[in-house]
Amino acid sequence: MKRRAQINYNVGMSETDFSLIKDGLAQIRRAHVIPRITAIQSEYATMTRQPESDVLALCEELEIGFVPYSPLSRGLITGYINERTKYSAKDDNRPSLPRYQPEAIIANWAMLDVLKEFGDQRGLTIAQVALTWLLAQKPFIVPIPGTTKLAHLQENLWAANFEFSNEELTQLTADLSKFEIQGDRYA
Repeated sequence: MKRRAQINYNVGMSETDFSLIKDGLAQIRRAHVIPRITAIQSEYATMTRQPESDVLALCEELEIGFVPYSPLSRGLITGYINERTKYSAKDDNRPSLPRYQPEAIIANWAMLDVLKEFGDQRGLTIAQVALTWLLAQKPFIVPIPGTTKLAHLQENLWAANFEFSNEELTQLTADLSKFEIQGDRYA
């Protein structure tokens, strides 16, 4: 009797804005046949919401996890970066990114004010509000905020302890949707 060996493995896809490339969503569908795509990783944050246009719906349909990287927009959605922030030129690419130019930071600051106001009323930091908002979008979304500080890691983890009411989530999402973010993600 012959036995057929079966190997099961999963694959992830990373950092492609599938909505901007020709047949991007069709590429996900084709790639999902064999092997199964387990997760797609791309930037998604209160300031970077392109995945909402179609990728998240496809992930939901195909039961693919979505892993937002840079859910705090490379630190911008923390309130710790402002138009006067100096970056280390040797290991930080933010000075080359349009969204991190002083004029873009100033133009986008009103969004941080909305997050801060929401958080202040609930004992949350700006970062916690932003992470909680992401977690509330879909159950298959698992953000991966990066940090080099233990205190920020703890702050980020505490974001999972807050749950929006339906009204809070609807209102905050509507408030965030009013902003037209200045500065592209990349040059």
